[in-house]
Amino acid sequence: MAVGSTLGELGLSAPPSVVVLSLAGALFYALASALQHQAASDQPGELSVHAGLLFRLMHEPRWLLGNGADAAGYLCQFLALRRGSQALVQPLLLSGLVFALPAGAILEHRRLSRPDWLGALIVVLGISGFLVAARPGPGHPQASLAGWVVVSVLVGLITGAAVVVARRSPRHRAILLGLGAGVLYGYTSALAERTGRLFDQGVFAVLTSWTPYVLVVAGVVGMLLAQSAFQAGDLRFSLPVLTVAEPLVAIAMGRFLFGEHLAAHGLSPLVEALSLVVMTAGVFLAARSPEGHPEEPARPMAPSGEGDAGATVAREP
Repeated sequence: MAVGSTLGELGLSAPPSVVVLSLAGALFYALASALQHQAASDQPGELSVHAGLLFRLMHEPRWLLGNGADAAGYLCQFLALRRGSQALVQPLLLSGLVFALPAGAILEHRRLSRPDWLGALIVVLGISGFLVAARPGPGHPQASLAGWVVVSVLVGLITGAAVVVARRSPRHRAILLGLGAGVLYGYTSALAERTGRLFDQGVFAVLTSWTPYVLVVAGVVGMLLAQSAFQAGDLRFSLPVLTVAEPLVAIAMGRFLFGEHLAAHGLSPLVEALSLVVMTAGVFLAARSPEGHPEEPARPMAPSGEGDAGATVAREP
């Protein structure tokens, strides 16, 4: 009842369960990122953007546990998107950074630094400002095939370019692969929303649609890029870009494909844009805290000249 009345005051036309599921998903995703990074960062550099990396990680208990948390988070996100919009669910998922900070601190046996706390506070302020200004609401469940084609081509081009440049630029590999993963995760979020709403028409409607199959393929490729980004360097380099790219892409796709509501009167668009900038700044501040991410030694197994970016310069979700 309290959650429902608060949503009403904010002008958010979504059931309270959407908010609860989104926050639960953020918590699971935060735990997954911390565990997956710990496992992936121990893998040799030559496995970056290679299917062999996933096969190696399948033997890592920490990675498997992280995948379990990832699956739980995705289930929460999937259920939230059946009744909520991208513009509501994604910013709430971004709050996973607030959960990731203490989770990472516990796993690394350290205390949270002042930039950690300040970054988390800025993220929360940005999320709150965006939700109040945008008053996000659901759109129509069906997007045009032409719209999907345009979006899919753009996602493919951006992701492909990120991978190609990452292979040629070891120093920026973690950042570029994080960008590719974030774009793909934003794309899969839109696919998940469409697939989830197809269940209202029955299981047969889901199985005869193309969306769940593309969702699986894009999800696997996104996972490979994310793990490769984690393996390529410190979370400070991959996590901020991945964390910011996903909601920005998903919100844009929700607006373009599904016509989801975002307030467009008065100063609302300006406040929305500024809030997104504030969220982005908070993510980068928290994730790049020098006290929370000690310098890592270069991996002896990495190819010459392609050592860990975290060792040359003193990642979540």
